[in-house]
Amino acid sequence: MPHSIDKHINAQVTYWKKRKDQMEEVEKVNRLPFITISREYGCGGFNVATEIIELLNKEMNPEPKWAAYDKKILEKLMVDTGLSSSLIETLTGKARNNLTDVIQTFFNKFPPQVAIHKKVTETITMLALNGNVVIVGRGSNMITKKFKSGFHVRLVAPLDHRAENVSKIMNTGKAEAIKLINEKSKQREDYLKEFFKFDLTDPHHYDLMINEARFTVKETAKLIIGAMKIRGLV
Repeated sequence: MPHSIDKHINAQVTYWKKRKDQMEEVEKVNRLPFITISREYGCGGFNVATEIIELLNKEMNPEPKWAAYDKKILEKLMVDTGLSSSLIETLTGKARNNLTDVIQTFFNKFPPQVAIHKKVTETITMLALNGNVVIVGRGSNMITKKFKSGFHVRLVAPLDHRAENVSKIMNTGKAEAIKLINEKSKQREDYLKEFFKFDLTDPHHYDLMINEARFTVKETAKLIIGAMKIRGLV
C-alpha cells in the first residue's frame, strides 16, 4: 500500500473527527456525498473512481479531499485496527445508530464464521456515513442504499471489451481472459446473493448505468459527476 494512500486516508479521518463535534450539535446537517461503483468483471471501476476524485478535488477543492476505496484499501482498513477504531470514533451518535441498523439488517441471521463479511459491511458503512468517498464493489451500493447522500453507479461493457482489458492486465490470451471473467463473475454473483440477497444486474439498484466501452475513463467520470450535479449532491 503506497504511503500516499495511508496519508490520504488519515487526512480524511482527521477531518471527520473535527467535524464530529459540530454534527452532534446539529444532527440535521447535510451529510457529505459518496459514490458507489458496481461493475462487471473486466470493467475499470477503480480507474474511474480515481479519475472522479481527481476531477472533484481539482474543481471543488473540498474538505476533506475525495478518496477512492477498492478491495485492497478496504482490507487495509480492516486489518489496521487502529485506523478502524479512528473511523468509528468519527461517527456521531445518530450515525452510530445507522451503523448498528445496517449490521443487524445484513447479519442477524448469519453464524459467527461470516465475521469478515460483517467487518466489510461495517467499514463501508463508516466510510459512507462520513462521505467524500468513492467505494468500488463489495456490495457497497446495497449496504448504503438507505443513505440519501449516496450515488450508485453500475459499469457494464460487452464481453469482448472486458476480455481485452483483462488480457492486457493479466498478459494472457483472449480465451483465458474470458474464462477468468466467467469464473470471477460467478464468484461475485454467489457472494452477493449469499450475503446481501440481491441481483447485482438489476438496474433498479442504481442511479446510473454506463456502458464503459462507449466512453473513455475521463468521460465516464465526467458523466457520473454531471449526474450528481443534476441531483444536487455536488
